[in-house]
Formats: sequence, C-alpha cells, structure tokens
Amino acid sequence: MSDEKKPVQLPEGKEHLDFLTSIVLFIICIAAIILSVGYWKASKAVFYASPGFMPIIIASGLALMSVIQFFGSLKGSSISERWAQVAYAIPAGLRSPKVWRAAGGLAIFAIYIFVLLGRLPFWLASFLALLASLLYLNWKKEVKTILKLAVIAALSIAGIVVLFQVIFSVPMP
Repeated sequence: MSDEKKPVQLPEGKEHLDFLTSIVLFIICIAAIILSVGYWKASKAVFYASPGFMPIIIASGLALMSVIQFFGSLKGSSISERWAQVAYAIPAGLRSPKVWRAAGGLAIFAIYIFVLLGRLPFWLASFLALLASLLYLNWKKEVKTILKLAVIAALSIAGIVVLFQVIFSVPMP
C-alpha cells in the first residue's frame, strides 16, 4: 500500500487530540504574548513593572509546554498522520452528545461574562449563571430538585460575597 491511500486509523490513546490541543494552545499563547507586548509598550513603564509582564511570563511558559506536548503527541507517528486522525475524529466529535453538552455549558458562561456581568449586580448575575449551570447539569422536572439547586446556588453566591466583599474587602465587578 505504498502509493495507495491508507485508511485513517485512530490511535489507542488521545495523541491526536494532544496534537490538536498543542497547536491551538500555542496559537493562543503567541496571541497573548503579542497583546501583552502592546500593553507593555502602551504603559511606557519598565518591562517588569508593566501590565504585560505577567501575561508574557505565563503565556511563554504555556507556549513552551505546548511545544513539549506537540512533540510528545508525535511519538510513533508523523504530522501528516496526526492531521489525518484529527480530520477523521472531528466529525465524530461533533456528533457526540458530550461535546454538545459542553458547548451548552460554555454558552451559559459566555452569557454570564458577556451579557450579565456589568448589567446586573454581581451577586444576581452570578446567582443566575450558577443556577442555570446547576439546572443544565442536573435537570429533573421536579419542584423539589429545582428548589434544592436554587438554594445551593444562593448559598454559594452568598458565601462568595460574604467572604470576598465583606471579610476581605475585595470589590466585586
């Protein structure tokens, strides 16, 4: 089968996903470093005192780890084989209920961050997001379960507000 196209064989482990993750993480790290250098230049401060210093340090460390992960994912394979495995696995992943469940959870947090925070008081936005998450993950059409999850969300947010805002005097967004 030297000239013929071999069928794609997914590895036993998750090396193809490590391969994809390392590439995506590296790209995100490079973008974070570039943006952080812009913060440093705009602040006109010495590098170690600029707002871009820590993001550059953290993103550089993550970029190094993603390179290590990339080469680790290539053991026993090649870049072209891993790309073929990723291309084969993506449609299967998109049909997975777990992927769509995770996407729903991410959507709840996106609504919390981009819609609720800043428009509602912190405690209310956080309560609504936590309650939505709990209901999404534990949905049962029972009033008792819904009330229990609402109490858990309310007590959790009350605990966060009391601990940070009252005890530690940290202003909430």
